Amino acid sequence: MDKKEIRRQVGEMLGAGRSKTETFQALSGGALKDKALAYLIGSRPDPQLLDRHAGKIKILLGLTYVQALIGLVAGYFLGLTISPGFAIGLGLFAGGVPLLFVWGFHRNMAQAYTAYVILSISQVPRMFKGYAEDPTGTVIGVVITLAMVFFVAWLKNLLFPDLGFIGPKKIKGQFVFSN
Repeated sequence: MDKKEIRRQVGEMLGAGRSKTETFQALSGGALKDKALAYLIGSRPDPQLLDRHAGKIKILLGLTYVQALIGLVAGYFLGLTISPGFAIGLGLFAGGVPLLFVWGFHRNMAQAYTAYVILSISQVPRMFKGYAEDPTGTVIGVVITLAMVFFVAWLKNLLFPDLGFIGPKKIKGQFVFSN
């Protein structure tokens, strides 16, 4: 079996009600490495978990839309210091990146949650550049950013319990799945 066939079978088997562990054992050792197969199985959204946490997902989408609006306005005004054309481009870029995350969150993609957390954490040190001029504003910005990061990481853990921070969970050398 090739990789596309394995992905199709994972969807069919999980859709038919087979457990994640049974699916992993049935397809293990094929063209897809076990780690990739475990990630594929673990990153499939569970409809029951999606229903249970639908309100939290809507809150996340709303907060990310607000981030996109703030990015659009801030990018525009920052770009105005250079030129009007640059202001439009920077505003669209700063507003568009959060919208890509909205798309990933809306489609329930585990990769979107992971990318959001990694990219946001990587920006925290840069946020302290203006600390000398405005310590209160800087601390508020960092606290809001970290609160969003922890909320996204917590929600990812609720929606995808079989995934660790980056890859599938492994305990004592074995991939584990919640069934």
